[in-house]
Amino acid sequence: MAQRSERRQVARLPVPALLRSPGVEAREVRLLDLSLQGTRIEHPDALNAGLLYFIALPPTFGRGTLSGRVVWTRLHRQEQTLEGERQHYYRSGLNWTGLTPAQQDALAAALKRLHAAQERPPPE
Repeated sequence: MAQRSERRQVARLPVPALLRSPGVEAREVRLLDLSLQGTRIEHPDALNAGLLYFIALPPTFGRGTLSGRVVWTRLHRQEQTLEGERQHYYRSGLNWTGLTPAQQDALAAALKRLHAAQERPPPE
């Protein structure tokens, strides 16, 4: 199988389910991963490319709000509910924009926490 070349300029760290916040879920956005340049999220409705959105970091990451511009949105999957309706799950990539030094510090702290969580052995 041919190897795919990496297009990212910086590493992206996945957000483990244990560190995700129910508060983010209540806003109908699920944080999937973070990097210094942006984030990937999952949500029920398509987002418009180019628009600015605000992402609230979960309390696990010390809180904070970051602004990001939508770069892409794709339909990831669909499910049928018990009521017979279709539930859509979109995924979008956002690039951070206009971050203040305090927001950059909050993001760096969140990434440090994610990195430490990945290095810990899984619970038995």
